[in-house]
Amino acid sequence: MKTVAKKVSTETEIVCSADNKNTYLLIKRLVGVKGDSATIILLYPTRNQDNLFSEDSTLNHLINHMQELGLNELRVINLFSQVVEGKLSAKGLTVDVENLQYIDTLMADKSFKDNKFIIAWGSSMATSYACNKAKTEVLTLFRKHCPRTKAYQIVSSNLDINVSFAHPLFLGIRSGGCKWLLNEISITSKMLSFPEKSQKE
Repeated sequence: MKTVAKKVSTETEIVCSADNKNTYLLIKRLVGVKGDSATIILLYPTRNQDNLFSEDSTLNHLINHMQELGLNELRVINLFSQVVEGKLSAKGLTVDVENLQYIDTLMADKSFKDNKFIIAWGSSMATSYACNKAKTEVLTLFRKHCPRTKAYQIVSSNLDINVSFAHPLFLGIRSGGCKWLLNEISITSKMLSFPEKSQKE
């Protein structure tokens, strides 16, 4: 009987505030697996230093599909950095300036251009002023630092499910057993236009 042994592990790195209330970056690496590095932007974090050894559903779905997406490193950032145990509320939500400054610094680094940039913030809080403003700011920063680079979104091999910037939790629930793929997208001028006067909190 012939056998083969292979050793792999998942490595985690986190960047958060000293008081543990904000998480700015979470990195997942598949050690011993070949692949590319990607930066994915979601909505808000649930992990900090205190619960780093447990995974939420979103991270589990991403880790399960990293290898088929051709990735061995996933750098997770969010539109908002406040760590939330339940669900982020749009009520009283304001633009997270410090988080956007961190994302600006991240994108300005030369190594960022070596990463694929995946937009996966989903369709939640579509009428929130702060959320839409943050999306516009992130896309503007990406165009500023990577003007010739295309972004990506995750799509499923299940053709019945094709949502722009689909969140991994949505894909995991609706299409967890199907193959996930990276679909190239362009950041258009229309996506960067923000009708500030017509939107209210």
